[in-house]
Amino acid sequence: MNIAELLARYADEGVTLWAQDGQLRFRAPQGRLTDRHRAELRTHKEALLRHLEAAEPALRADPGHRHEPFPLTDIQAAYLVGRTDAYAYGGVGCHAYVELAYPDLDVDRVTSVWRQLVQRHDMLRAVIHQDGHQRVLPEVPALSVGADDLTALPAATAEARMRHTRARLSAREAPTDQWPLFDVHVTRTGRRAVLHLSFDMLVVDHASLRIL
Repeated sequence: MNIAELLARYADEGVTLWAQDGQLRFRAPQGRLTDRHRAELRTHKEALLRHLEAAEPALRADPGHRHEPFPLTDIQAAYLVGRTDAYAYGGVGCHAYVELAYPDLDVDRVTSVWRQLVQRHDMLRAVIHQDGHQRVLPEVPALSVGADDLTALPAATAEARMRHTRARLSAREAPTDQWPLFDVHVTRTGRRAVLHLSFDMLVVDHASLRIL
């Protein structure tokens, strides 16, 4: 059995395999992993682990040099190229926009929390250079959180103003070498408060957004 071909076939079938702490792990849509798959994995488990572990580079933390420029990952490089007109249908950044609704929000507390997050998570202080490198800035200005207090406005007017904020932030595209590569904004109406989060995916991914 050719292990590389086996992995490619599983990938085509929507099954992702990886090695973690000496164990074979998988991810697949519900019901996709059949009894045949499970039997095959048991049979070739050791060979799969050897192949997957050999393919993974050894990564070491280097906190002492974390503020020095370092290369982009492949996906970051692809996102950066996609922002240019180098390809047909290019000129578009990879961007995430999220809204979270609450009964109300204290803007000062939101600002304080996000400033703490910026200090805790290095990539929230990162900038991306066109030469294919990124850098975590050791110090940045205090993050400014925008806020609109629309509580005194009629509901229809407040919703219209919020749609304007949504349109602006959902299409946000700023220079990648200028911090910050994200935007945090609060809209308060008489009915609810909305936290608007706008991120360039050069500095976050789906998993890190869930952590934030």
